[in-house]
Amino acid sequence: MHERRAPLALRGRLLAVLALPLLVLMVIGTVADYRQASRVANEAYDHSLASTAVALASRLDDEDGDVDVDLPKQAEAVLRADSVDKVFLLVTDPQGRIRAGDKELLPFVGDVESPTPAFRTLRIGHDKVRVAALRHRTGRTVATVVVAETLLKRERAARQIVVTTILANLAQTLAALAILFFGVRYALRPLDAVSEQVARRSPDKLDPIPDDDAPREIRPLLAAINRLMHSLSEAGIAQRAFISNAAHQLRTPITGLQTQLELAADSLPAEARPRIARLLAATSKLAHLTHQLLALARSAPEATDPARHQIVALDQLLEEAATDFVDHALARQIDLGFAPAPAAVRGSQWLLKELLANLIDNALQYCPPGAHVTARCGSAADGSAWLEVEDDGPGIPESLRERIFERFFRLATDQEQGSGLGLAIVKEVALRHGAEVQVLTPAGGQGVCFRIRFPQQVLAIGG
Repeated sequence: MHERRAPLALRGRLLAVLALPLLVLMVIGTVADYRQASRVANEAYDHSLASTAVALASRLDDEDGDVDVDLPKQAEAVLRADSVDKVFLLVTDPQGRIRAGDKELLPFVGDVESPTPAFRTLRIGHDKVRVAALRHRTGRTVATVVVAETLLKRERAARQIVVTTILANLAQTLAALAILFFGVRYALRPLDAVSEQVARRSPDKLDPIPDDDAPREIRPLLAAINRLMHSLSEAGIAQRAFISNAAHQLRTPITGLQTQLELAADSLPAEARPRIARLLAATSKLAHLTHQLLALARSAPEATDPARHQIVALDQLLEEAATDFVDHALARQIDLGFAPAPAAVRGSQWLLKELLANLIDNALQYCPPGAHVTARCGSAADGSAWLEVEDDGPGIPESLRERIFERFFRLATDQEQGSGLGLAIVKEVALRHGAEVQVLTPAGGQGVCFRIRFPQQVLAIGG
């Protein structure tokens, strides 16, 4: 099975689409520039070769109908002077006899008819040469003048032209690509800004993304995202309304059932009371499970409204918990202690109260009689707050300290019939407040300590 390739990013697509034509244009431009520069260079060398041919023709004279070449050695040396190429000269009379120069050029004399230099590229032995030939009339006779040179200068110039042209076009293309890269990057800044704005949003923030400064091309995308956020917001409102109604509808009949069972227990014969007691215990667990399910649903991201958060004093929460759990602790013969210290966080008071209640209830439920449970709170040196519930009960194995926060997970050694939702609620509430849940071993090495570390916050007086 072929692995599907990841699609290119929009920035990469733009660069690929625009860079390919630039590279093609660079190749075409290089070829065109090379041809143009080579043509100009060849014309310049041909002009120089033609000047040599004309200069040689100017040394010819008519002597009684015969061609006379006035070409001293010094003049010939000047005409042949070239530090790179070999230069060939030839002058012939009308009968094709050599009057001066190199016999290697004799095969090129026959078809020369133009009084102006005509050019050809031919070969002398192993060397390619450029030939300029003309017919020159002097007096009553006509002579043929042929001048040739090898192509070393031309080939060197061609190489220099190739290198220069490629480097110039490559530099222009790289500059264009750099401009293109930064141009695309600048053009996509609004899209990056929208991406960062969406990424920074918390799951609870469902208000529309402003599109006043957004480019016209991405406004349809923002409109679609805003419609989705509006739908999610409406769904969250509907869910909260359902949860609120469900809480009322479920708690009322369960409470009524408990009351009726308690009343029935007093009027029934003694042999029927154990069954009623079991029914009451099951009803109590059902009420507890219902409460935890509703608390877990209400602590979900869509049910938490940061705009309604307020400053919550953790020490006051501990005092309220002392009132709620002291009787329960006494009934289980557990020493429940509280060590409140001034500490405050911004958040939902009922959710934080639910978090603390689940931690204390979890400790009381799983600790044996005679155990000690202590709830503390305080502030760290950096201004952040913390909350702890510690016990000296059976503890939690290191390997299971991550799984205990899963919904409905219970330890295999549990003797109590808990719901497995208490610690899941603790984790969810902590996440809603940006807090970290730590499962530690107390200093004595026995039991477990749940520590909630809240992030550093700037708290305003009055919430």
